[in-house]
Amino acid sequence: MEEDARPSNVQSPVWKRFFLLRVIEGNLRHIEDWLNLASVFIIMFLMFFATAEILGRYLFNNPIPGHVEIVELIMAGVVFFGIAYTERVGGHVRMELFITRILKGRAYHIAEAITTTLSLFVYLFILVYTLKFALFSYQVGDTTAYIYWPTWPSKFAIPLGSLFLCIRFVFELIQHVSQAVAGVEMRDLD
Repeated sequence: MEEDARPSNVQSPVWKRFFLLRVIEGNLRHIEDWLNLASVFIIMFLMFFATAEILGRYLFNNPIPGHVEIVELIMAGVVFFGIAYTERVGGHVRMELFITRILKGRAYHIAEAITTTLSLFVYLFILVYTLKFALFSYQVGDTTAYIYWPTWPSKFAIPLGSLFLCIRFVFELIQHVSQAVAGVEMRDLD
C-alpha cells in the first residue's frame, strides 16, 4: 500500500533510466554552454588581435609577426567549440523543404533519426582520426613554421568539439527514435 502513494512515474524503472539521461543531458548542456562561451571569447580575442595587427601594420609600420599562423591555429577552437551548442539550438543551416513539407509524424522522426545516425558516424570518424593526429602532433612536438608555436592545442580542439557533438547526436537520436516508436518526446518522459 505504501508504494501506491508514490507517483506512478517514480515507481517505474523506465523513469529512472530516463532520469539518468536527463541528468547526463543537463550536464552536457552546461559543458556545451561553456565551450560556446569559450568560442565567443576566442572570437572577441580575434577581433582585438586583428585590430592590433592592422594598427601595427599601417600606423607603426610594424605588423605582428606570425599573425596569419596565430589566426589559423585559433580558428579550430572557434568552429569546434561551438558546434555542439549550435546543433542543440538548431542553428546549423539545413535543407528542410522536403522533410517538413512531405513527411509528417513518425515518418519525419524516422527520417531525422536516419540523418542523425549518418551524422553521428561521420563525426565519430572525424573524432577518431583527428584525435590520432592531435596525439601524434603532441608526441612529436609539432610547431608552426614561422613563429614555432605548438599546433597540438588547436588540433585537440577538433576532437573535443566532435566528442560533444557526437554525444549531442546520441541524445537527438534517442529523442527521434522514441518519438517515432512511442510518439513520446524526451521532455514528456519527466
